[in-house]
Amino acid sequence: MIAQADRTTLAEQQRRGRFRKWSLPSRDVLLLLGPAVLYLIAFSVFPLLYSLRISFTDQGAAQDAAQWIGLENYARLLSDPFFWNAATNTAAMVGAAVTIQVVLGTALAVFFNLNLRGSWLVRGILILPMLLTPIVVGVMWRALFNPDWGIINWALEEVGLDAPNWLGSTEWAIRTLILVDVWQWTPFVFLIVFARLQALSVEVFEAAQVDGAGAIAMIRRITLPLLWPAIAFAAIFRAIDAFRSFDLVYGLSYGGPARSTTTLSFLAFQNGFQFQNYGYAAATAYVMVIILMVATTVLLRYVRLRGADAA
Repeated sequence: MIAQADRTTLAEQQRRGRFRKWSLPSRDVLLLLGPAVLYLIAFSVFPLLYSLRISFTDQGAAQDAAQWIGLENYARLLSDPFFWNAATNTAAMVGAAVTIQVVLGTALAVFFNLNLRGSWLVRGILILPMLLTPIVVGVMWRALFNPDWGIINWALEEVGLDAPNWLGSTEWAIRTLILVDVWQWTPFVFLIVFARLQALSVEVFEAAQVDGAGAIAMIRRITLPLLWPAIAFAAIFRAIDAFRSFDLVYGLSYGGPARSTTTLSFLAFQNGFQFQNYGYAAATAYVMVIILMVATTVLLRYVRLRGADAA
């Protein structure tokens, strides 16, 4: 008993010695963390709290002093047809774009895992769209879709096809927005899934081949279950990013025609910077924050982002 107590005391002394060795004086900790904490307070915490206060007022460019109106801005949102139109467009973009990106990105990752000759060059070209700024992508594709001199309409006419009114039709505008978003961000899903695929153990696939599993069976029963954490992570990340998409809409369609591509982020921008109704714009932004918080919490509750390395 005495010997064991001595060993316990010695282990405790060693543990405390390690903490003393690596711990820093409070002055040094404040010096190292202070700038980061001040930056977060100045550019994250303060704007969030300030905009939250504004959302309960009628502040605008016309008022000298904002009046406290409580939840009136939020009540107006629930009866605003423009808000529900923007919410519908945002849901359509998130649902369609993210689904297509996940399917295409996963399929490309599985295909390039075959290590075909020259695949390294194609992979490098494939990820180029995600390196571009979304506002630049929007302006670039707006020029490509131009009905008068755009190269896409010219190419379709050369092969005898009638080009749709990509950005001038309420029916085609949201489809065009989804198409451009898929073009830019499918490489992101591909990169995440492909990195996970490269890290999988080869022995699992070799054992499946020995057991007589075919290519389709291995993809369905082994590859996809092992890739699920990476696919789920990429899908959640892209859904959050697509939900708050603004710059692509600004550069490509500017919310038109007839608000057919106006998303919630663009609606908040219009209310705040065009109509200068700052309180209403802040309320729109905080409704987006609430939706994101609830959706992310539910997804992370039921979706496993960690998986075992065995099928």
